[in-house]
Amino acid sequence: MTRDKIIQVSIELFANTGFQNTSLKDIATGVGIKKPSLYNHFESKEDIFLTVLEEVKTREVDAIRKEITYSDKATTEKKLKQIFDTYTELMTDSTEGQLFKRVTFFPPDEFSEEIKQVFLRIEEEITAIITPVLEEGMATNQLCKWNISTLLSAFYTTMDGLFLEEHFYGKNVLSKRKKASWEVFWAGIVMKEKEE
Repeated sequence: MTRDKIIQVSIELFANTGFQNTSLKDIATGVGIKKPSLYNHFESKEDIFLTVLEEVKTREVDAIRKEITYSDKATTEKKLKQIFDTYTELMTDSTEGQLFKRVTFFPPDEFSEEIKQVFLRIEEEITAIITPVLEEGMATNQLCKWNISTLLSAFYTTMDGLFLEEHFYGKNVLSKRKKASWEVFWAGIVMKEKEE
């Protein structure tokens, strides 16, 4: 229980003030324990940070899996749109997303490789969720016959752009840009009816 609370408080502190500006004392105070008690659960602030990175990865992927509620009869468009919406909402509206944005834009030097690896593992797990939807869309002639890696690259580039936009714009502007991004992305991959 205390370990879980340490992780949660650390996520919030690292998201709001960054790794460098968060002290062990800050974490202990947030948890409601004395600083030495942290060592019953973690070796150092660095150990806490690495644990937090893994926890954020797990939460983000689990949340996407949990939120995907479409039926097998749903169209490819509906399935992809739900993945797109869920992913963008988590990355822009959650504390975990805020932390991930902070460590992506301003990575602590000593953890740049670990952050990159966590980022790649998140993408790998999201790819495992999206790929069957794309394959099904092509098999049922709902999508153009693109190479899967090309479709995934377009999807992730769109997501990365929105991730960056969220840093600079308010929710109203971001909402419009998110809608426009989806419309252009979908128009580019959907199978068009053959013209007579």
